[in-house]
Amino acid sequence: MSIEKKRPRGLKGSAASKANKKAKTEEVSNKLENAQTVVIDKEIEEGDEVGETAALFENAIEKLDSDPSSALALLRGTIHESDRILRNHDDQKDEKPLPAIFYYTYGSALYELGRLAEEEDFGPYLDAAEERLSEGLELKDSEEVIQKIYLSLAKVWLAKAASTVSQGQQEIPEMSVKALEALDKHLVVDAKNVKAVVELADIVQNHGDLYENPESRDKFRLWAENVLEKVLKDEPNNAQALSALGLCKLSLANFILDNMDNSNEDDEKTERTEEEEKAYKAILESKDYLEKAKATLIEEDKLSPQILSDLAETYLNEANLTLKEEEQAEIYTKAADAIKEAKKLIEEKSLDFTLPEALTSYLEEFEA
Repeated sequence: MSIEKKRPRGLKGSAASKANKKAKTEEVSNKLENAQTVVIDKEIEEGDEVGETAALFENAIEKLDSDPSSALALLRGTIHESDRILRNHDDQKDEKPLPAIFYYTYGSALYELGRLAEEEDFGPYLDAAEERLSEGLELKDSEEVIQKIYLSLAKVWLAKAASTVSQGQQEIPEMSVKALEALDKHLVVDAKNVKAVVELADIVQNHGDLYENPESRDKFRLWAENVLEKVLKDEPNNAQALSALGLCKLSLANFILDNMDNSNEDDEKTERTEEEEKAYKAILESKDYLEKAKATLIEEDKLSPQILSDLAETYLNEANLTLKEEEQAEIYTKAADAIKEAKKLIEEKSLDFTLPEALTSYLEEFEA
């Protein structure tokens, strides 16, 4: 059972030419002229406007998962302030360039805001983000800042490439290849940046899901799995990495199941086909990772409806491929229990989360 998942946002049409990029940047900036004034909670040296803007962006990233509305306000504030700093710098004809961290902050905020502002076209945000990040690369700065810029650029390139992937496409766009090469060269997996690493693995995995060709999908899935396994080697109970790795395995299982020939399906089957066996193995691996993630989240008092939703989907897939009727019934019940637990959590905490329609429909049928 493949549950429809949100696809990564991409451009509508090809990338704009460099001549149009300034106009695109101004178009995005003009939308933010009336951005709210926001307060930052980090200590910044007085008069350090670039540092204040960087702190705004860091606060936004910290709140992306827990408080998207606040994150949105902080991102708008980051871009508004960045635009003001850049205009002042240009007006004063200051020959000393702004530091690379400024362009990293500005470009990364444009990308993140574009992802959140779903009612608007992502394209102008991506063009503006790429322009600012590329300007930062032209400046000589510390290796740490250059690495950060390349990681943000890789996200932009993957989002841009996503719009060029057509149904049934076999070839991987050059921009996607460039993004992976940048990640291979500049991504450092260590304890300081685990959250960023897991997020990148998730983005790469989702990008792979756009392809219908198994080899193309595997290029991205295996990259994501490899990075996540490195995280888990040092932090075996990292819930985010466990969950992301579980979803990699679930994606593989769904792809196999969606592309199987079901014309000779037999209700009284006594064994699984070769393809079903591959899918079943991936489902069991997915379940193992997701159950470990759930246990960790419970321990940390951070249980979310998302992990319960993902587990429910995994249980349903497992049940569909289970041959013994009694075992199958038990797993179907586990799926229903996971959905009910998710619904209860959403209601108790008034969470802004909507369960996939396929899961709510299943629960209604189960209870009936």
